[in-house]
Amino acid sequence: MKIGIIGSGNMGGQIGRLWGQAGHEVMFSSRNPKKLIPLTEGLEGGYVGTVTEAIEFGKIILLAINYWAIKEAIAQLKNSDKIIIDLTNPYKWSEKGGLERMIAEDISGAEMLHNELKESIIIKAFSSHQANSLTKHHSNPRTTVLYTCNDGYGKQVAETLIEDAGFAPVYYGELDKSMDIELFGKFSNKLMTIDEAKAEIKK
Repeated sequence: MKIGIIGSGNMGGQIGRLWGQAGHEVMFSSRNPKKLIPLTEGLEGGYVGTVTEAIEFGKIILLAINYWAIKEAIAQLKNSDKIIIDLTNPYKWSEKGGLERMIAEDISGAEMLHNELKESIIIKAFSSHQANSLTKHHSNPRTTVLYTCNDGYGKQVAETLIEDAGFAPVYYGELDKSMDIELFGKFSNKLMTIDEAKAEIKK
């Protein structure tokens, strides 16, 4: 698959490299693409570019930006028929040093993105994981990644890419259940095996 990474920091950079190592073509992007060249080392299909170039490059987009840049990202993705894997969380740092929610309490970031980008398929995944948890993808048994999506083909893509990154994919439901797998949700930063995840979901 051809994947554009928007937000190539700790999360986006690491997940993008895992996909590159699995044989997918990946373009890491930022305003200063040359700084991202180290992310492509050892990847046969690894590239760097601007955000615009990454959107043009990838049928699949990993959205891994800070949420205060979400409006700009939405404007760039508007009217595109992309498959967007959203790992953003709708928070920003407040002046007091804590986290401040940037959208209403009764809607998830994934649902908001779905409402804004109606031509795209939205997948919510990885939002409740910290970057250091991505190093556990070789553990046995594998760490689970819960995901939500409203679209059948999107579910197939999510299953493949979560699997190829070295994790165990578990479908959690449609996008209206995304708050549980975003930051501060029911499964926030909760590392589980596939059996543990399925048992928790049944509760």
